[in-house]
Amino acid sequence: MSAPRNVIDVSDMPHHTFDVGEPVWWGNWGLLAIETTMFGILVATYFYLRQNYQLWPPPLTSSPQPFDSLPDLTAATANVFVLLLSCVPMILADRAARRGDRRTVQIALVLCLAFGVAAMVLRGYEFRAVKFRWDANAYGSIVWFTLGMHAAHLLTVTLEAFLLTLWVFLRKFDMKHRVDITVVAVYWYWVAAVWLPLYAMLYFVPRFG
Repeated sequence: MSAPRNVIDVSDMPHHTFDVGEPVWWGNWGLLAIETTMFGILVATYFYLRQNYQLWPPPLTSSPQPFDSLPDLTAATANVFVLLLSCVPMILADRAARRGDRRTVQIALVLCLAFGVAAMVLRGYEFRAVKFRWDANAYGSIVWFTLGMHAAHLLTVTLEAFLLTLWVFLRKFDMKHRVDITVVAVYWYWVAAVWLPLYAMLYFVPRFG
C-alpha cells in the first residue's frame, strides 16, 4: 500500500489577481523585456551606421541647389506630448479597474483610444518628415524601420485597448478583464516611454550628434 501524499488545498485561491500573482502579468513583462532588447539593437545599429558617415543625414540634393535633409520636428514633437498625455487616462483606467469602477474605465479607455489614433496619424506625418525613402540609403532604412517598429507597437496596444473598450461596454465587467486592463496599461506606459529615447535619437542626434 502506497504512503499517503501531502496535498495542498488551493480551492480557495482566486482565479485571477492583480500584478505579480497573475501569470499574464509576468508574460507581459517578458514580452516587454524582449521588445526593449530589440529597440536596443536598433539604437546600436543607428549609431553604428552614423559612424560610417561624415554627414548625418547624408546630403539630399535637388538640382541645382541642395536643401535641408534634417528630419522635421513638428509631428514627432507633437507625438511626444500626445503619448505622454495619453498616459493620464490610462492611469485612471488602471486604477479604476483595480477598484471595480466600470464607468470610469469606460470613459478613460475611450480617451485612450482617441490619443492612440491621434498618435498614429502623427506617425504618418513623421514618415514624410524624414525626407528620405526607406530604400534611399542606410540612414533612410534605419529611421523608417525604427519608426515602423514603434508604430507597430502603437497600433497593437491601441487595438488591445479597443477590444477591452468593447468588452467593458458590451459584456460583463469581470475580474479577468479588469486584470487585462491593468496589463494593457503597463504596455501602454512602455510604448509611451520607449518613444522618448527614440525621439531624441532620430531627431536630435542628426542636429547635435
